[in-house]
Amino acid sequence: MIGKFTCPYCYGEHSISDCRLKCSYNIIGSSVKCKFGIQKYDDAAGYDWIPDAQIKKCLSCQEAAKQLFCKLFPGKEIPIEFLSMKSLPIALLGAKASGKSNYIGVLVNEIRNRMASAFNTSLSMACSKESKAEYDNEFYRPLYREGKKILGTDGSKEIQPLIFPLSFLNEKNKIINMAALTFYDTAGENLDDKNVMLTYNKYITNAKGLILLLDPLQVPNIRKMLESKGYKGLPQQNTNTADVLDMVISVIRGTKNTNKQIKIPLALVFTKLDVLEQYDVLPTDSSLRSESTHIDRGAFIQQEFENTSIEMDTLFANLLKDDSQSISSYLNLFEKISFFGVSAFGGEAADIPSKGIRPRRVLDPLLWLLAENRYIKTLKK
Repeated sequence: MIGKFTCPYCYGEHSISDCRLKCSYNIIGSSVKCKFGIQKYDDAAGYDWIPDAQIKKCLSCQEAAKQLFCKLFPGKEIPIEFLSMKSLPIALLGAKASGKSNYIGVLVNEIRNRMASAFNTSLSMACSKESKAEYDNEFYRPLYREGKKILGTDGSKEIQPLIFPLSFLNEKNKIINMAALTFYDTAGENLDDKNVMLTYNKYITNAKGLILLLDPLQVPNIRKMLESKGYKGLPQQNTNTADVLDMVISVIRGTKNTNKQIKIPLALVFTKLDVLEQYDVLPTDSSLRSESTHIDRGAFIQQEFENTSIEMDTLFANLLKDDSQSISSYLNLFEKISFFGVSAFGGEAADIPSKGIRPRRVLDPLLWLLAENRYIKTLKK
């Protein structure tokens, strides 16, 4: 067991003694009693907990099965695997219609398959029954079995994090490192209101990485270019990039009570590259028209990453033009930023192609964060 761990629900760093505790003794209707004579108590919500003063004693017991729960989210059990590995909590944010739910659904499948073979990893789907059921029903089934896009997340629905331990294996398939990945599919409209952000998205302040999805179809200059080329699928215009960044920064700085640069690495990710490619918004010689080399090489390739980030940065500045100065002022508040472009479906007009999902560069932002945290090796070129 490690001394401290990151809770997958509140993203706070805790010791085991900070948690709520239940044990298999003293279950209602059971004749088995605690050998220490410890009595549970009921709180206002009806949970029976071990008293805080007795937690250390109960943890030393070798006879009873124990369950740990987050104090801020008392109905949520913390998977036992999280107590023996480093966590990598990632806040994945995106404004409404940025394609975030579809991106998450494809990303998890890519981790399970393409990343597993390239980096010799294994993503556990059995750690949290809630996460597996949520992913299977809300993401995998519509995308991969029914061939349907996922509609936007319901802002009134309680958000369940997807919790998956990621194991890194050696040549003999023995575990040499583990990372506890957690993703939240927050509703895009939550980014439209600072008060809602403060209530529901506090977890971003303790994240080890931020992936912020940006819908290029919300950029005025891109919208004009696509309209002139006959594209009919433009979404309704909503929160602009500068406002999203402003709200994220306000939450982080307000929660941490600091005016210094934000140390959380920020991956700024343009989605729907397939639309930009199909309508020639992307230059014909753009490296973003092909898959990155990280997967083929089984390592994070620094030169590939830098070239792509520079290209995206240039494209970002050129396409935003009038807005770029105000956005740059927000980006300067982050200590480390990288730019990415992805296509979740790899089809025409940001829809699932008839031949199935063929994602491009979806893993790149996560691979960058894994490399930053030294989970995967980095090669210069």
